[in-house]
Parts: sequence; C-alpha cells; structure tokens
Amino acid sequence: MRGMVIGTGLVLALLAGGWLGAETLASNRVAALIAQDPALQAASVSPLRDPRRIGVALSEPSWSDPALSISLPWARLFLSPASPLTARLDLPDGAAVTQGGQVMQLGLSAPVASMALSPLNGMAPNRLDVQARDLTLDGQPLAQGLSLQARLAGLGSDAPRPARAAYDLDLGLTDLQVGGLAQLGLDPGPIPGPLSVTGPLRIWLDGTPTVTGNAAPQIVGWQTAGLDLRADTIGLRIVGRLSRDDQGLAEGQVALYSADADAMIGMATGLGLIPAQAAMLLRAGLSQLSRAELDDTLPGPDFPAAAEGELRVAVIMRDGQLILGGVPIGPAPAI
Repeated sequence: MRGMVIGTGLVLALLAGGWLGAETLASNRVAALIAQDPALQAASVSPLRDPRRIGVALSEPSWSDPALSISLPWARLFLSPASPLTARLDLPDGAAVTQGGQVMQLGLSAPVASMALSPLNGMAPNRLDVQARDLTLDGQPLAQGLSLQARLAGLGSDAPRPARAAYDLDLGLTDLQVGGLAQLGLDPGPIPGPLSVTGPLRIWLDGTPTVTGNAAPQIVGWQTAGLDLRADTIGLRIVGRLSRDDQGLAEGQVALYSADADAMIGMATGLGLIPAQAAMLLRAGLSQLSRAELDDTLPGPDFPAAAEGELRVAVIMRDGQLILGGVPIGPAPAI
C-alpha cells in the first residue's frame, strides 16, 4: 500500500504541473515529494521535454527499507494529454536489489505500469495495472510472468468495521522459483517450487491511499472466491474471508481444497494459514476434520462442496481462537 501512496503523490504532482503547462513545476513537486520520504531517493528529477506527453525523468531512483532496497538506472513517469488522469511508468529492463549487504541483478522483460486516479473519490487510485515477463535474478529464472490489476470497489454493506476503502485485485504469478525468494530474504517455508498463483482477491483498507494522509493505509481484511495456488505438482485452492477484529486478531473462515491432503497441509502451513502445531493434528484426524461444517454466521463468499477426489478443510478464526473441526487449538493470528 505504501507504494500506491507514493505513486499517487507522483501522479498528483504531474497533474498539477501539467495543467499549469509547466513540466518544470511538476519535476520540482516530484523532487520535493521524494525528499519528504526517507525511503525514496533519486540522483536527479528533470522535465521530460517530450511534446507527445507531459512528465518527468528520474535518474537513479531507489527505494529502500531496513530489509531490502531496489535501485533503477532511470524511470520516466508521464501523462498523455488525451488521458490526463492516467499516469504511465516507463522502466528499464533491469534493477539492482540489495538484501543483507548482497547486491543482486533483477531482470525483467516488457515491464508495464499504469495508474488512473478517481477525481470523485478524492483523487484516490482508481485503477492500477502492473505486468512483467521473464523475471530473472542474477541471470537465473525467477518467475515466468507477473500480472496485477487493482480496481477501486465499493465498500459494500458487509465490509469490516474499520474499512474505509476496498480494491478488487486480479493476481497472476507464473512459475516463481522459491529459491529466488530465499535469496531475497523471504522465507518460502516448506513450499516446493515453482509456485504459481492466479485468481481474484478483494482487500479492505483502513484509509484511502492518497498523499493527503499522514500514513499509508493498512489492510484490515481480505476475501477471495477462489485463489488457486500450484507448487510443483501440488494444487491448493483457497476460498474465504479474514478480517481484523477489535483486538487486531484474524476473524473469519477459510476453506482449503486439494486432492493431495498431506501436501495441502504443508503448503497451508508454509503460507501461515495453519500454525505448525496444528499440522500434526490435521494429519492425524484429516478424514474427520474434512467433514467439519463451516460457520454460517460469519460473512464471506459461497463455499462450494469439495469435488470428487478432493478434500475440503475448514479453518475458522473466531473470538480470538483458531478452530479446526469445531475444536479450538490455539490463538488466532494477528492481521
């Protein structure tokens, strides 16, 4: 969400500069915005000076936090006069990623990024599109493809209480090499690779991502009607909804579907959907636990019955407890 807030600020700066007919003003505003955020740096910010579009050119832009940093040789952010509320980002085909003092080269083919703003929603991001192909890390395959589309959505009457904005996401990640995640300091756990993820996901935020707020909004809940994960030959489908309760703990229920029960438990444990101490319980009583009913009083999507040869395991989080097969087995995780 922080990246969306930063991107919104850059677009607003361009809009202001564009309407005033001065790319110089836009570049000054973008430079000031970068200077205000300790996570962002750029060697220089200058007017694009392209008669076909209004924008700014950034030399050696970088983003960093205590765990990871990413730097680019250049980037160009611009608006088309024909679509003044949609910004597009031109990126190079490589970036330097630093993790734990180690510098790695990230390669990507045909990167595309654009963001449209909604003037009727306080200039909140209305649409975000990000795509890239053939990602590599130090010359080795990292992922075959990455695709993310986000659309501003109505809250709906069943939104979590803290929610102030909602986005519908369409995720696509193809053949991610989990060894690359470990190189980037991300623990893939027991998940085998390569990993692919596809499907819809709605997220609820506690605020709208704009530059007028003092902090980036936080995710307070999510829901999916069917997020498909495939790790090597193992398939797992996730259906459900989780939101943050008044104590900051997860509340809701998730159904896990798979034809390979033991592998499903390992994947779900690696993803944090099932605590490690519950994995043994699941394996011991999987047949009985797979017949446990879902909680009809909790909001969420429709939960289909398991297909032929498939198991469905319900994971319920309610009143601060994690419940499997109707039996509380520990505290619900924080969200």
